[in-house]
Amino acid sequence: MNTGEFPSHRHPLNLKEISSEETEESRVCGLCGETVNGSRYECSQCNFAAHRGCAENPPSLVIEESKIHEHALTLLPSQVSFDCNACGISGDKSPYVCLKCSFMTHKDCIDLPRVININRHGHRMFYTFFLGPGEWTCGVCRKRMDGRYGAYSCPRCEHYAVHSRCAARKDVWDGMELERNPEEEDDDEDGEQLFSVIDEGSIHHFVHKQHYLRLVQDEYTDDVCSGCALPIATGDFYRCQECHFFLHVSCANLPRKITTFLHVHPLTLCPDDERSGGPNGLSRCDSCHLYFNGFSYRCLECKDDNIEFDIRCSSVSVPFVFYGHMHPLFVNDLPTTENEKAKICSGCGLEGPIYILSCVECSLHLCMTCATLPVVAKYKYDGHLLSIHSGLEDPTGGYWCDICEEKIEDKGNHYRCLGCGPVLHASCAVGSFRHMRPWLSFMSHGHEYKVVRNDWTSQLRCSNCDSDCHEPLLLMSTTSTGVTIYLCSSSCFTAYVPV
Repeated sequence: MNTGEFPSHRHPLNLKEISSEETEESRVCGLCGETVNGSRYECSQCNFAAHRGCAENPPSLVIEESKIHEHALTLLPSQVSFDCNACGISGDKSPYVCLKCSFMTHKDCIDLPRVININRHGHRMFYTFFLGPGEWTCGVCRKRMDGRYGAYSCPRCEHYAVHSRCAARKDVWDGMELERNPEEEDDDEDGEQLFSVIDEGSIHHFVHKQHYLRLVQDEYTDDVCSGCALPIATGDFYRCQECHFFLHVSCANLPRKITTFLHVHPLTLCPDDERSGGPNGLSRCDSCHLYFNGFSYRCLECKDDNIEFDIRCSSVSVPFVFYGHMHPLFVNDLPTTENEKAKICSGCGLEGPIYILSCVECSLHLCMTCATLPVVAKYKYDGHLLSIHSGLEDPTGGYWCDICEEKIEDKGNHYRCLGCGPVLHASCAVGSFRHMRPWLSFMSHGHEYKVVRNDWTSQLRCSNCDSDCHEPLLLMSTTSTGVTIYLCSSSCFTAYVPV
C-alpha cells in the first residue's frame, strides 16, 4: 500500500516490506527519530524513511497550544541538530519549532507538566521557560544546569531547581499534573494529630491507643524503642505505665506522612498492627533489606506491591550528613550505560545497591544499610557507649575487633570507645537484626522463631553457616525433632531451610 501525498513530507511515500530473513541497513524514522528496522515507508526521491505506525498515524504538523511555549509549534520532519529549549538536551531528529522565534523542542517535551511534586523535595515544583542566570545545580542528578533552558524550580526555595528530564523521571515524579489541584495545607493524613497531650509529661499517641505514655527525662534503661527497635540508652523517652512499650522522643514525633527519594508516592507512618507483618510479625525494608519489627512507612497507593520501609531509612533526607564526614551526601543514580560502573559501598563493600548516597567532593559511597547505622552502640563488657567511626576518615590499621578477634579493615565503619579502647566491627556491635526487638516471636515457613540476645557465657554456633555467633541479637527456634537451633545473621536466616 502506498500513502500517496503525505502531510508530513513533501513527496509521496511507498511501503517497503522486509521479511524477517532479510538483513538491511537500519534507517532513522524522520518522524519520531527512532531506529527503523524491518518494514517501513520510504521516499524514492530523498533519504526519508518512517515507521509504518508513524506514517499511518503521523504526528501533528502544527500544535497550536502547548504547555511549554506561548506560540504555535510546527513539526520539522528532518534530521537536524538542535538544543531543546525545554530541557536543554541536544537532539538531531524532527524537532518542533516556533516560526516566530528561535524556540526548538523535542516532541516528548511538548507535554511537560506545569506543576508537579517530586520525591526529592518537599514543595511543589513549577515549570519555567527560562531558569535565568546564576550557578544552578540540579537537585536530582547534582549536575550543573544551564539557565538558558527550561527547568523546574521551587518558588519557596530560591536556589532549588531540577532539570526538566530529571524531574519527569518515573522514579522521581508520580505522573500527576497538579496545575488545577489546590495545594494541601495540612500534611497529616485527614488532619489527624500524632498525639494529644493529657497533662504535663503525659501523651496519648495514635500508635499506642490503649494506654497513655509518660515522659521520662535523662534516665538510663536497657530497653529498646518500640518504634525503631534500637536501644533507648540515655536521654528523654516515653514509657507506658501499663505495659512494656517505649518510644524515643524523636520516634514519638515522627511525621504521619513523608516525601522521600525512596519511593515516588508519599509514605504513611504505620504502627505494628498496620505493618505487613502485623503486631507480632516480621517485615523487610525495601531499602536496606534488613528484617525489622516496630513502625514502618508504607505506600498506601501501591497496595498490591506492598512497598514498606523501616523508619530509619525513611528518615534519611538529602543532603545527608554522615557522622564524621565533612561533606554532605546525595542520592547517586544507578549506571545508565555499560561504560558507567556500579558504585561500591565504602562501608561494607556491597556493589550496586538500589539506593546509594555519595559525596560529590570525594569517593565516599554508602548503601542505606551503612548510612542508617546508629551513631552509638552498647558493648556488654564496657560501661560506656561506643560511637561510630568511618575508616575513610580515621584509618584503623593494626586494630582488632574485641568480639570476633578479626582485623578491623582500613576502610569501613566500626565502633570505638574512646575512653576504654574497645574497637568493634559494625556487624559485631549492632548486627543485622538491629531493627528487631529482643524476645519478639514470629512465624516463618511454619516454624516459630524468637529474637534473643547473644549473652550466653559459652559461644553459640550458627545452625546454617556453622560459625561462631558474634552478632548481639540471634534468632532461636526448635526443630520438629526438638533440637534448638540458632541463626547468627539475616543472611543465614534467609538461607536456612527448617527441618
